[in-house]
Amino acid sequence: MVNNAEVADSLRFAVLHLSRGLRGSGRLGESRFCVLTVLAQGPMTVSELASHERVSVPSMSKLVSAMAEAGQVRRERDAVDSRRTEVTITDEGRAALDAASLEGAAWLDQQFGKLEGDDIATLGRAARIMRAMITR
Repeated sequence: MVNNAEVADSLRFAVLHLSRGLRGSGRLGESRFCVLTVLAQGPMTVSELASHERVSVPSMSKLVSAMAEAGQVRRERDAVDSRRTEVTITDEGRAALDAASLEGAAWLDQQFGKLEGDDIATLGRAARIMRAMITR
């Protein structure tokens, strides 16, 4: 019989640690990596980013300010609604995201090399299941 709590605990641990490896060497940091990944799809407001990342607006505002200071994002007034400010990824932010993504992909490829049998196919099935869980 499957113990849901044990599976959830094991999965949580594995996903968190796997996520660290996938983000590359960690120079970018998890929060910045996540924000840049979202912004690579298009601009968002600070409140939209906060909602997407499930953090408070003040926390996201602080992060966006630090990222703007580092040159990874910029804030721009909406051309139609000047009260609205959107956050966009900069070329520097995209380069940092790309570098972290390449490092993460190389790390994952190295981990795949350590697997045996149909483990990669099993991981592919697990990935599809987890993706379905978060897109429902």
